[in-house]
Amino acid sequence: MNLVETLLHNATRHPNKIALTDGQESRTYSELVQSMKKVANGLYRNGFKHENIAILSSNRIEFVEVFLGTIYAGCVPIPLDPKWSTNELTTILQQCKPKKIFVEDALLSNLNLRDREMQMLTFSADETGSYANWIAHLKPEAKMDDTNELLFIGFTSGTTGIPKGYMRTHLSWIKSFAATNEAFQFDEMEHILAPGPFVQSLSLFALMQSLYSGATFHIVRKFSAKEVLRICSQHSNAILFVVPTMIEPILEQVTPGQVHIQALVSSGAKWSEASIKRAKEVFGEARLYEFYGSSEASYISYLDVNAKEKPNSLGKPFPGVQVSIRDEQFQEVPSGTIGQLCIRSDMMFLGYHHLPEETKAAFRDGWLLLGDYMSMDEEGYLYLAGRVKNMLVSGGLNIYPEEVESVLRTHSAIREVMVLGIPDAYWGERVTALIKWDGQQRLSIEEVKEYCRSYLASYKVPKQLITVDDFIYTSSGKLARQAMKDYMEKVMV
Repeated sequence: MNLVETLLHNATRHPNKIALTDGQESRTYSELVQSMKKVANGLYRNGFKHENIAILSSNRIEFVEVFLGTIYAGCVPIPLDPKWSTNELTTILQQCKPKKIFVEDALLSNLNLRDREMQMLTFSADETGSYANWIAHLKPEAKMDDTNELLFIGFTSGTTGIPKGYMRTHLSWIKSFAATNEAFQFDEMEHILAPGPFVQSLSLFALMQSLYSGATFHIVRKFSAKEVLRICSQHSNAILFVVPTMIEPILEQVTPGQVHIQALVSSGAKWSEASIKRAKEVFGEARLYEFYGSSEASYISYLDVNAKEKPNSLGKPFPGVQVSIRDEQFQEVPSGTIGQLCIRSDMMFLGYHHLPEETKAAFRDGWLLLGDYMSMDEEGYLYLAGRVKNMLVSGGLNIYPEEVESVLRTHSAIREVMVLGIPDAYWGERVTALIKWDGQQRLSIEEVKEYCRSYLASYKVPKQLITVDDFIYTSSGKLARQAMKDYMEKVMV
């Protein structure tokens, strides 16, 4: 099985349809397949079979050609994050030992190559050692290798420690593509944007979903709300895959009715109620979804924002996803009781690359353990309590920050919030809410307490409120909790 086989069918059916465009250059499906086969031919000529091939690049057409060509050849692409430090890149390259690396010219200084056996090509105009020169001398004669179960190795964002490599199979993403179609039921998939970096699973998945579905994918080299809106203004049936931190600047630059889109799909963090309200005003009849998932699990649950479902929840599981909430003895808990989320589906990852102990710890009896603590109501809606690594202890009681944050985000005056524990001589940790306000309205700590008491036990209610202008986020659009905690410790000394 090889995922790109469908790309061959799309090139046969619609050879002249635009598959990729970055606003300046484009590739039809026929041209993209030709480039894919050339890359594969080059890898075959090197004698590579099921070898790891690294890509260090920003979003660009050449990235996609190499990614697809590597898969077509039965090798394993490994996208590397341009934001990583030289130390992180060196460590990961030593772990993965790729036989070849394709590097954007501007990122060469990030590398400290010690492995002289690793070949290198650059995305640059230089003739010697350039990708353009290399591919120009290759013919699209390669045959597809469908003997490798492994699709690619991606990496977690690495907010703490060295990023972990997660291994994805062809089947896991093919099943995920089917889940997209069944859950979101788009009228058509003609124009797709995912303006985040390809090294993040959301954008890479949306790219492959687009090509798998025969759509046109619009590459945004670096996120720009202005550029996203420009593309959407040209294609009223566009589908956006974004994180909440991208939604905010998009909404700030557009007026209601100015731009029409088919759908917006949000993931990576909980979408605030205030932002959702503005999105409904701005995009009118567009379909609005948010989903919960992870690099390891792929899709888990989703919520139709316009369907007046339970906004405080993470929605219901995607088709094909089995969910079980279990206690510390691995026994299922009753509805409404908090426990660890366990899932089973054909969309799950294979394991962590070269980390057998961590892979073993992630699974139990066929269930994937995500480290997320949830409750599920009788209708099957999931509610996030929090991640065990973020748990704080106040007055001897365990509190999950995410549970408190989900309540605060429902208040129209709050744009973004993060809850953390500040060391306290009496409480141990004082429940503290960092809040970025939406507009001019400001709440006092007493008003925040009063609002929270309607939804939370009294010991979970914030005891302190700190106004912040901005939050720190990871490259995947999630709150960088440790970075924010470190910052607060410095400014509160």
